[in-house]
Amino acid sequence: MLVTGGAGFIGHKLVARLVDLGANVTVLDDLSKGSQENLAPYLERIRFVQTDLLNPVALKKALVTCQVCFHLAAKLGGIGFFHMMPATILRDNSIINFNLWDAIAKADVKMVCLSSSMVFERATTFPTAETAVEMSPPPKTGYGFSKLLSEYIARTYHEEFGVKYLIVRPFNVYGEGELPGEYVGYGHVIPDLIGKILGGQYPLEILGSGEQTRCYTYVDDVVDGMLLVAAKTQNDDFNIGTNKETTVIELAEKIWRICGRKEPIRFERVAGYRDDVQRRVPDVSKMMKLGWTPKTSLDEGLRKTIAWTKMQDRKHLPP
Repeated sequence: MLVTGGAGFIGHKLVARLVDLGANVTVLDDLSKGSQENLAPYLERIRFVQTDLLNPVALKKALVTCQVCFHLAAKLGGIGFFHMMPATILRDNSIINFNLWDAIAKADVKMVCLSSSMVFERATTFPTAETAVEMSPPPKTGYGFSKLLSEYIARTYHEEFGVKYLIVRPFNVYGEGELPGEYVGYGHVIPDLIGKILGGQYPLEILGSGEQTRCYTYVDDVVDGMLLVAAKTQNDDFNIGTNKETTVIELAEKIWRICGRKEPIRFERVAGYRDDVQRRVPDVSKMMKLGWTPKTSLDEGLRKTIAWTKMQDRKHLPP
């Protein structure tokens, strides 16, 4: 098994599961956002290669004995990151994908490609089924378009070269392993809110009206879904997520309560970003027909995530 981006948030969870299943795992990661510390419990049982996938040389060597490649490597972040570096994201993600697909074009490798719900930025039908990607206008953001392009690359390399592929689109993944970013919007909303609430911010800053809805999916459930599709099917695409909508305000109130803040919650609304999607709801009936269902409720997942974040804070306290 090959995992690109295997030291990252979702990637290291996938690597842990593959190791537990007895797989022979190679991880490629440039450590630009991931951390080798994430893989510390498994380093003696995996092959780790620090490499930049913008350079195609290392890819061909890693793919020699690979039968399944889980492709997670990408430039990614929260909505602020999307707006700050749109050209870099689109350029680098596209080059990474072309380098990887060119390397496996003549190999007998099944590609499991991590796309994103951001391909549905301009969807108008909810819940949004996989087929909406063919009917919706293309995404506005460089990141969303880079993910849509990655899906076209998967399909066209299958059509021309016969490469087996799977496309999975997680919806708003969260869980242990993702810390708040360097600025508001650098990371995703859950670690951002947890960091501000645990840090004592009052009133609590939220982007936009707070009425934006998302369907938050716990990272272990996403990994379950990726492994299931890899084992059961090929040449297809799947949404992975819950269909329970939660507003940003509702999310903040849950995190506030679980973090143990006692004062009544108050919000300070900060101007949102231009392309902040107001609603995102997946149709996951296709995944459920394969036998997948999310196991972790939002409250349970938030409790685990907050406990993990507190543990990281304690690690950095002076002795």
